Amino acid sequence: MPRKPFPDRSPDDPDPDTSEWRRVDEREPVSDGQVPEQGLFVCLPAEELTLAGFAQDGRSDTMAPGALLATLLDAITGEGGSGLAGLADDQLIGIISAARRMESRTAWTLLAALAELARRRPPTGEPTDDGEYGFSEFAADEVAAELHLTTQSATEQIWYARQVEGQLPASFAALRAGQIHPVHLRIIQDETAMLGDDDMARADELLAAAAVSLTFGQLRSKAHRLVLKLDPDAARKRKEQARQDAHVRRFREDSGNAGMEARELPPDEVLASWQHVEQRALDLRAAGMRGTLTELRVRAYLDLLQERDSRLVPANQGADEKDMGPGGPPDLDDTPDDGPGGPPDPGAGPGGGQGGAAGPESHPHHPHDTHGARQGDGPSVAALVNILVPVETMLGLSATPGEAAGYGLLDADDTRALVAAAARHPDTRWCVTALHPDGTAAAHGCARGRHPPPTPSPPGPDPPPRTTPQDYLARLRIRMTPVARGHCDHTQAESGYRPSRALAHLVKARNTRCTAPGCGQPAARCDLDHTLAWDQGGITCECDLSPTSLV
Repeated sequence: MPRKPFPDRSPDDPDPDTSEWRRVDEREPVSDGQVPEQGLFVCLPAEELTLAGFAQDGRSDTMAPGALLATLLDAITGEGGSGLAGLADDQLIGIISAARRMESRTAWTLLAALAELARRRPPTGEPTDDGEYGFSEFAADEVAAELHLTTQSATEQIWYARQVEGQLPASFAALRAGQIHPVHLRIIQDETAMLGDDDMARADELLAAAAVSLTFGQLRSKAHRLVLKLDPDAARKRKEQARQDAHVRRFREDSGNAGMEARELPPDEVLASWQHVEQRALDLRAAGMRGTLTELRVRAYLDLLQERDSRLVPANQGADEKDMGPGGPPDLDDTPDDGPGGPPDPGAGPGGGQGGAAGPESHPHHPHDTHGARQGDGPSVAALVNILVPVETMLGLSATPGEAAGYGLLDADDTRALVAAAARHPDTRWCVTALHPDGTAAAHGCARGRHPPPTPSPPGPDPPPRTTPQDYLARLRIRMTPVARGHCDHTQAESGYRPSRALAHLVKARNTRCTAPGCGQPAARCDLDHTLAWDQGGITCECDLSPTSLV
């Protein structure tokens, strides 16, 4: 039972000395010796405030995380960390250790609060709130708004909080005590998720104790071995379940470069594929291509994916040259093709972009058909290129960054390189969106046929005149369709529930990203939803349609 804050006095206790007691009237002026204050006061023994307590195995160095430790840390570090310079090395390490314990305690507090919120928000049972995760979907909306998260991220955090609180009590308590880090807890939950209740309880006790002295990698290895020992079938089920999520994806690196990864693949095929990449890299080196083995593996990987062979490129061309460089696309004609005049279906995965960026299309690039591109000319990619006026970046007149839908920002050089790659592919289509001064869409139109951008003028004393943006746009001969803003006359309205390809393309050109608060998914990955529901009187028109993320 909790102790009473003010225990009853015994009859034998001496009366307190009240000679210095005085009731302070808030209306009375306060003298220098009488400073009325309100709040919580913590009385500490003198030995708790010594710096020596933060030395190894000192009182503060072994103190459990909580309000008292937080007070000591704040007092010793000082304003803006001014007190850190006066600490001895072992005391500074003690401060670091204490801060780490407080980090764990803070993470526990957040998880415990999220789990409590989930208990207070049971599912409502409505069609839109079926309680898939065991709590109301509206709880995630509350958390997302408060923490500036997406709804999906908030849902995952609440679900995780409920899991670790309910299924891993020993590990959760170790987090509260500052004995393990939040990453330790995440590893334990991830590795034991497929175990039954009894095995999970056993694993929880063992791993919570072991994690205190293990690195993250060591803990994951130990946890995996333990799960295999406790329930081999559970480990097999986990692998089979994860294989259903096998995928290959491309993404933008933080540096601005690109990345590609394949996940949850069969181990034998991955090892065989790696051996294949390794052998091709060695073949490139034997053919005289320059570069380290790591660099040659990258070239081999890209060659194999695109069924190219860089061994056929003359050695003096340089393996490390940027084969999508600013030299521009090959000189393709402007003859319209036999296909439809409009753009490809944007719902199938096209991309728009600023400053002439392009997004990969869903059209297949047949590997044995180079579409007239020679070995070493660089890649070709089917794209829907949506040029947001002005187009100076695409023409080499500006350094304004571009953007590829579903990928991310591109610097000016990469923007021109991607446009050049798009120009090499016959399925690429070119569109133009005119903008209001505030950056919103004013009108949109698409060109028929292939329209490669002009090659930038080569350096020299008398370079030929550049093609201006106005000349290039005029050459596209595009009929622009106004985009409704404010008032809508429903010119683009359609009678059916599902919008046509042309209307869907116009809406996604107007809103290049999901319109839900906090969501930044590209429109190419979104469904088009009626703002006012169709069954409640909504219409299929640009004024009542907006892209909404599928996840």
